[in-house]
Amino acid sequence: MRPTPGIARRAEIPHIAGMLPQGRFWTVPNMLSLSRLALLPLFIYALTEPRYHWLAVLLILLAVVTDVLDGYLARRLHQESEWGRLLDPLADKLAVAAALIYCYLARDLPLWVLMLVLGRDLVILAAAPFIGRRLGRLPASNLSGRLAALSFGLLALVYILELQALKIPMLAVSVFMLLLSGILYTTRLFAYADRSGH
Repeated sequence: MRPTPGIARRAEIPHIAGMLPQGRFWTVPNMLSLSRLALLPLFIYALTEPRYHWLAVLLILLAVVTDVLDGYLARRLHQESEWGRLLDPLADKLAVAAALIYCYLARDLPLWVLMLVLGRDLVILAAAPFIGRRLGRLPASNLSGRLAALSFGLLALVYILELQALKIPMLAVSVFMLLLSGILYTTRLFAYADRSGH
């Protein structure tokens, strides 16, 4: 007997809900991450308007400060959560992607750098649900991942402000941190998977 569409949709709800992070949502660190996501449209608009580049620079600096602050407050206030493990890196990745796309289109950021960053982030975001089901939780971002996001935020500032002397050094540092964080992240996932398999 074929189930009715209404029954089938209701049966899918627990499965969909099970893919979402669990635990507290309305915490101080999560509000900081959500504020970065909420400011993303304003940031993109400021990037596209040369007269508002000062605002884009200000928002990048604000994002860096809140990124450091939300991690500190999560530990200090004991408010680490599954939602925080999702929202914090998501806000970072979207902001960095927007800034680097602009730097490629309107500045002289190499295409291979943009593809490297977007490719890595898309793989991580696509794999997150499967990793979460396998491990029972989303892995927290590590220090190298945060430093990589920070370095690309600073790289975007260098390109937006056309600081020619800093482009090559900052580009080298950013790519190194990206590759290092990718290697460490993959190693940690294999270690988690190995422990969960026993």
